Order: sequence, then C-alpha cells, then structure tokens
Amino acid sequence: MRIDVRNLEPPQPMIRIAQALEKLSKDDVLEVLGSRPFTHLLPKLSEMGYQYELKETEEGYLLRIWYGGEVKEVKEQEYDKELEFNIDENTNVGELLKRVPEALGVLIKYGFTPLKNPLLRKILPYTVTLGQAKKIRRLSDEKFQEMLKELRELIKK
Repeated sequence: MRIDVRNLEPPQPMIRIAQALEKLSKDDVLEVLGSRPFTHLLPKLSEMGYQYELKETEEGYLLRIWYGGEVKEVKEQEYDKELEFNIDENTNVGELLKRVPEALGVLIKYGFTPLKNPLLRKILPYTVTLGQAKKIRRLSDEKFQEMLKELRELIKK
C-alpha cells in the first residue's frame, strides 16, 4: 500500500497514515511519501511496535512501515499531578488529554474531530499545541476562548 501526503495540510498527513495503518495486515508494508521527515511520528511508531525505514529520495521522504511483531499500546508518560497545569494556547494537546481525559469531548465539540480516531489520539495530540490546533481548524478567536473556558472548567471539577 502506498500513500502520498506531500501536498496535504496538517493534520491530514497524520490522519491518512493512521487510517492506512488501521488497514495494514501483518504481511503488508505501508509506503508513505512525504515532504518532511516524519519527525514526530517515528518515536510513536517504535513505541507501538512498528518497524520502519526512512529514506530521502528525489520525490521527498519515503517512509516504509511494517509490523515488527505485536502492536503495542503507547505508554503514557507519568506527570506530577501536584504541579499546576495551565490551559492556554501553548498547552500540548496530548498532555491535556492525559491530565484531563474529559477534554476529549470538548475538543471534538469544537471541531477537533480527528481525535475521534483511537490511533490518531496516540500519535497526533503529542505533536500539536492548542494554539496550533486552533490555526489548523481555523477556529475564530471567540470560539477558541470559549473552548479554553470550557477546558479550564474541567480542571476545577
């Protein structure tokens, strides 16, 4: 299976890769042609038990992905629950979802629908902040502030 994600705007490359990985059988190899070297994706692939090979070609970066045995759940990093956690434009979406799992519903409500996909939730959130997600989803400043307010209310509970 081969997909070309070179001309796609974020988060579409990650969405397409995650969808293709869901369809990947144990004997298949997924080839992904991209314009960037997949820096954020590679560690997550390893954590999940996939093997990969990355080559720079004349066309761009060619990433080959295949099963390396059993696909594993991504281990959540530990964090200090006593440390204050602020929710603003610099908040990493993955960190937010770890600390406040209920935030998933709020994010989806405000258009972050790729997070509905369980595989994407393992990869995508750790590569983006709320501010970057706002730009990607083209949220207005008003809607973004409304969303931040709802997310902050979740922490108070």
